[in-house]
Amino acid sequence: MSRPGRTGRVPSLRWRIVAAVALLLVATNVVVGAVTVVAFRGYLVDRLDAELSTAAMRTVGGRDGAEPPPGASGPPPGSSSSSSSSSSSSSDSDSDDLPDPDNAFIGAPGQSAGTVIAIVRDGDVVLGGYTDGDGDQRRLTAAQQRTLAAVRAGGDPVTVELGALGDYRVQAVGDDDVFVTALPLGDLDAAIARLLLVIAVVTVLGLAVAAWALTVLVRRSLRPLERVASVASGVTALDLERGDPDIPVRVSDADLRANREVAQVGNALNRLLGHVARALTVRRDAEAGMRTFVADASHELRTPIATVRAYAELSAASDDVDAVHRHVGRIGREAVRMGDLVDELLLLAQLDASALAPGAPASQVVREPVDLTSLVVEATMDARATAPDHRWTLQIVDDQPVTVAGDEVQLRRVVTNLLTNARTHTPPGTAVVVSLQSVPDPGSGASASASASASASASDGAVVRFVVANDGPPIPAESLPTLFDRFTRGEASRSREHGTSGLGLAIVRAVVVAHGGSVRVASEPGRTAFTVDLPASDGAGGVSTGVAADAS
Repeated sequence: MSRPGRTGRVPSLRWRIVAAVALLLVATNVVVGAVTVVAFRGYLVDRLDAELSTAAMRTVGGRDGAEPPPGASGPPPGSSSSSSSSSSSSSDSDSDDLPDPDNAFIGAPGQSAGTVIAIVRDGDVVLGGYTDGDGDQRRLTAAQQRTLAAVRAGGDPVTVELGALGDYRVQAVGDDDVFVTALPLGDLDAAIARLLLVIAVVTVLGLAVAAWALTVLVRRSLRPLERVASVASGVTALDLERGDPDIPVRVSDADLRANREVAQVGNALNRLLGHVARALTVRRDAEAGMRTFVADASHELRTPIATVRAYAELSAASDDVDAVHRHVGRIGREAVRMGDLVDELLLLAQLDASALAPGAPASQVVREPVDLTSLVVEATMDARATAPDHRWTLQIVDDQPVTVAGDEVQLRRVVTNLLTNARTHTPPGTAVVVSLQSVPDPGSGASASASASASASASDGAVVRFVVANDGPPIPAESLPTLFDRFTRGEASRSREHGTSGLGLAIVRAVVVAHGGSVRVASEPGRTAFTVDLPASDGAGGVSTGVAADAS
């Protein structure tokens, strides 16, 4: 088993591919060669058997109708009785060395060199021999004669081994006298050996050429993948611990177009690098936001703490009871201010934890039916009483109470914060219009116009829309992107009094998002509107054309 860090011993993908294809090529050539050799040998054996059948028929007739000899000790075929006279004794001596002096059976015209002929009678060979490459007759040994005598007459050709002569194809025909004819397999075996040699040479040469060509092709094909690997290696060299979200390295478009596999890996790596860059950006922004948050929280708490400390010291040094009472009242107000700030920070922390929990955001909110109509009416009446120098208008479009599912305390804080924001950051005499209605979800494809039926119930795509609009000075355009961030305050020109914590709109956005809704702001000269969309519950009223109720 290889150890981590010792990748040099791991074979590369290039050589694995080359080796696998080379093995497949060798196996294919071996199979093709074996099939070719078997088929070619069968073809040659069939041709040899056809020649053997012709030679066997020729052997049975002999030359010029010659008859086989009477026995092993009888005179050779075609010899006369005068061969025993003394005048021809030398000629008889030469004839006794040849198995068939007259070539009646052995060496007959038309027989090829190496053809073995044997005549078997009653299990004994009465005549047997063959002609060599020079055309001379040769006798068979006793072992060769026994081998030929054992061949069954009338059967198909068989292969036998005749000692030093090698392998032969043998066929026996006849009844009383069995004529055995055998043709050598030497030429056939030599042709097969030559074919095997050709196949082996071609296989080796083809394997060498194929391996070289495949190595070049694989190297060229894997070159884009190597560049992708170099991109990944380049990323590992970056100092990501510093939080720098700029990751300049990417897989080039040329490599992505190289082939499908490289494109898949390259696109996945580019997406991964994009995710890492975005994660680093989020982390950097979160760290910056955390530093800003800590600094702002410290700043917000520093003033009331300094005030409490100062009035505590004054109270300790003063003998005036009335002054002490005033100082204690001021200390109490600053304590309430710090308590409100801590409560708001705690609420934001709880909403953040809910958003990060499984099933966030809506699953972490208490889901109870909330009569948003009553809540908005009460909050508007309270705002009118608190800021009578503003002109307040309440518009309830729906005839029936609008109900949403959520936490009543948190939703009341949303309405109160938006109304407080309108009261705090606008000058006296500003007209503030508060409206509440049920509208079709813009994403559901339904028409934004109200239904003609005033009693129609809200569909699954209904949205409850709560809008707080005023005609005061517009919000500066550069402040809009960060308006819902924590510790964000409006311009001094829009603020009627100081002392806000800058967490009101941040709480509004966190609560609305936790309820599965959305909040947005649009500001232009003459109109600034905060719009909250919340999912309507089953008890929400249908969209209808109601009459506006003036709260002024």
